[in-house]
Amino acid sequence: MAEPQATTQLLCQQCAAALVVEAGAKYATCEFCGTVNFLDKSQAVLHYAVRPTIDNDQAAAALRRWMAGNQTVKGLDAESRIDSQVFQYFPMWLATTETQGREEVHLKPAAALSIVELGNLRVPASDLAPYDDAMDSEAIRPSVPVTAVRAWLAENEGLAAGSIREISLVHVPIYQFKYRYKEGDYTALVDAATGQVFAAIYPEKFELPYVSIGGFGCLAYFLAALIPIITYTIVDNAAGIGIGALIYIAVAVALAIPIFIAAASVSRKF
Repeated sequence: MAEPQATTQLLCQQCAAALVVEAGAKYATCEFCGTVNFLDKSQAVLHYAVRPTIDNDQAAAALRRWMAGNQTVKGLDAESRIDSQVFQYFPMWLATTETQGREEVHLKPAAALSIVELGNLRVPASDLAPYDDAMDSEAIRPSVPVTAVRAWLAENEGLAAGSIREISLVHVPIYQFKYRYKEGDYTALVDAATGQVFAAIYPEKFELPYVSIGGFGCLAYFLAALIPIITYTIVDNAAGIGIGALIYIAVAVALAIPIFIAAASVSRKF
């Protein structure tokens, strides 16, 4: 069986004119003869592209904001050097299935992917437009056949062929950045439609100092909470609990100061 070719159009069943097909639509009215056509997309592969909404400078700014976030090492945004920035359209397979009246959308890469997290993209139907051949120079050609997507849906999701309503090839706009930090080279992708950043390997924040402070604080306050019980055991009356509560408050306040100082020091370094 021949591999279906991606196309930007379906034809009217009455006059064979090209139909204007919106993503996710089940019917389309022919602009020439007025025939309402049921869109059988189960075997056709429509070709769409996502509209980019940010330019080169905005994409670089989105990357810098991500670098300054909580996941990355402190100072990454200021100390890293961007070596290259490339805009391209990356191909994804967008499959819509329906099982027991419930519709699901599955998004899978249609080409080799260096950053697996890109598979977490979300592509709203409202952002899709028919693919324009003028994008070819910036578009990556798909290397994963649509038959592989159908096989994946059957084997991994347990979906029969009859539950597949539509499979579309969607080119999503991506900025690929190569940057250098200290002695390491890294890659990050910025979704040109949302500004979301995807990275598999990057200079991560060193978590041990934060975990150590948190563990010490939990242990210290747990031991301090035992003070009222100890004083009650020693004094053996309600006054013992009161004395223990006062001591606990004083100890808790005293512990908060060094813990706060240590946390502030770690946050400056890491």
